[in-house]
Amino acid sequence: MSTKHFCQPVKPKLRRMELQIPQQMAIPWEALSRENQKLQLLVEKSPFAVSIIDPDGRYTYINPKFTELFGYTMEDVPTGKAWFEKAFPDPEYRKEVVSAWREDLSKYSAGEIRPRTYPVTCKDGSQKLILFRSVVSETRDHFVTYEDITERRMNEISLRESEEKYRTILDNIEEGYYEADLKGNITFCNDSLCKILGYPREELLGTNNRKYMNQASAKRVFETFNRVYRTGIPSKGFDWELIRKDGSTRTVEVSVALVKNVKGEPLGFRGILRDVTEQRLADEALRESEEKYRQLVNHAPAGLYEVDFLQRKFVAVNDVMCEYTGYTKEELLSMSPFDILSEESKARFMERISRILAGQKVPETVEFNVRAKGGHDLWVLLNTKILYEQGFPKGASVVVHNVTELKLAEEARQKSEERYRFLVNNANDAIFIAQDGRIKFPNPKTLETLGYSEEELKEIHYLDLVHPDDHALLSGIRRKMEGGNQAASNLSIRVKNRAGQEIWAQISSVPILWEDHPATLNFVRDITLQKKAEEDLRHTVDRLRKITGATVQAMAQTVEVRDPYTAGHQKRVADLARAIATRMGLPADQIDGIRMAGTIHDIGKISVPAEILSKPGLLTPLEFSLIKTHSQIGYDILKDIEFPWDIAKMVLQHHERLDGSGYPQGITGDRILLEAKILTVADVVEAMASHRPYRPSLGLDRALEEIRSKRGRFYDPNAVDACIALFTENKFAFK
Repeated sequence: MSTKHFCQPVKPKLRRMELQIPQQMAIPWEALSRENQKLQLLVEKSPFAVSIIDPDGRYTYINPKFTELFGYTMEDVPTGKAWFEKAFPDPEYRKEVVSAWREDLSKYSAGEIRPRTYPVTCKDGSQKLILFRSVVSETRDHFVTYEDITERRMNEISLRESEEKYRTILDNIEEGYYEADLKGNITFCNDSLCKILGYPREELLGTNNRKYMNQASAKRVFETFNRVYRTGIPSKGFDWELIRKDGSTRTVEVSVALVKNVKGEPLGFRGILRDVTEQRLADEALRESEEKYRQLVNHAPAGLYEVDFLQRKFVAVNDVMCEYTGYTKEELLSMSPFDILSEESKARFMERISRILAGQKVPETVEFNVRAKGGHDLWVLLNTKILYEQGFPKGASVVVHNVTELKLAEEARQKSEERYRFLVNNANDAIFIAQDGRIKFPNPKTLETLGYSEEELKEIHYLDLVHPDDHALLSGIRRKMEGGNQAASNLSIRVKNRAGQEIWAQISSVPILWEDHPATLNFVRDITLQKKAEEDLRHTVDRLRKITGATVQAMAQTVEVRDPYTAGHQKRVADLARAIATRMGLPADQIDGIRMAGTIHDIGKISVPAEILSKPGLLTPLEFSLIKTHSQIGYDILKDIEFPWDIAKMVLQHHERLDGSGYPQGITGDRILLEAKILTVADVVEAMASHRPYRPSLGLDRALEEIRSKRGRFYDPNAVDACIALFTENKFAFK
């Protein structure tokens, strides 16, 4: 309720009162005005609802508490009739209330107060029990106060019920109840006291309370009981550390009252004992929390100040304001907020103050640019609470946040957006955002590549732009992203432009949010020329591979021409090595390299005399040493040829053994290429299973037993296992 509403009925009455006072007792108008202000404050801030009703039954005033209590405003109840209809909606009951009201009116004398209690229906439909106190002035105006006694009445009812149930409650309350004689010996207790102390009742009765406390508590308890004994004034609660039967301690809050006989002579004590251990721990935690909160507030990273609009000066500032501005408190308190603002902010500040003084509403938060003492500028965000005095804006309480970094970050973000916008609009690649199957944002390059306008493109489903054979590929990527895969995807697809031309495009997509909904950001590059170049390269590589294969085959035939007894050995080794590698699950390209190396693994024998290669008898040590040079010679022949695989090293190592007993280098284990290990197994099996000039075939079984018996010592275990499996499962046979 505003001051205006109060002053309308009160000032005329005060004026009439002034005219009625004898001249010799007249109070100066200034004093009367002060009394008026006091009366206004008293009624406005009254804890009771107050109304004034003129002799015609019209409400001339209601205080804020009236609206707070009932919910009704002056517009709701302009007259007593309107009040009775709303407050007492039941017609029959309303008749009773109105009748009683009229009866009181007929009997009222000026200044007499007549209380009445009625249940009132509030604006929200709830009911409250209200004590009405009405007094009639000499002008026949009614001053009525309304007190909500609903809770009081309920308490009175509860009190009566509690008295009736006293004994039952005593037996069931969680608090301990005790009675003791003047020496402190327990004469009566309830079950809860037994539980708190941990003793059965028979052990407690007759014992002295000193038994259940330490020395410090005993002194405090004695002083409290003694004071109650001497003064007769109960002690409503004090803490002591209680010792339970099991030796544990609990904090209890105890009340003590003196028990007297009918003559007023002390008989003993009675009281309540409540276990407050958890509560005290919680209180301590709360105190610590409040202290932390107080420290947090005291060191909050925000400036605070108050300003007086009339003086146009700071009237209070905190340390953070000094840190922000670089001024001392003394300097700031001699200044106006206007003095520390930039020129642009000064104009907005004065316009804001003018609106406030004119009674207009202004936003609570506002940004200004402040010029600090050191000459640098900072941006601050003010959260303002206008302070009023008698309804007039007197000043403001302001919370100040330094938002300079945020401002700079926002400016940087805007510049960054401009840069990115420039990059996107001038990119050589097509960039677009797709959502729900539609292109929501295309850059100029997208429009140029596809030949559509932006409006046309937004109406086309993006799959309509993709070659039908690539739909499944693109849809699979989309489903993966919709399933939560946040990784970027890259694929090559064919798209059609407006002219129907097919374009190969490399598209990279990442999931994003566009206008708060899932979408994809797509980067598209025209790789049509690249695809053509790749196709040309593939043809070239295929031709080179065929040429290489033919060259290798020619080299192999050169060796076999000089050694007719081992004709076909290299091809059979190559076939078996390829089968072993396939069984081991090696990549196709690696298998091709093994096959190629197997085809020419004995090319070094081209330097060994033909008579040694075809000698029917055993070789001499010198002849065998010449034979052993073929691995190194083969390496020397092949090392400078650029194969896609390390053919030269495979040929060099195909007679090495895992334990280092091989030749020409005697290397071991992982120093030997896997491809060479596979060739070794294939070479041994083929050689033993075939005829030689110096011996007949030893048979396949002897060959397999050789690699099985030396598995892991000479030969790679995986290669041996694969080779044996091929023959035992009939998956391979020499041709």
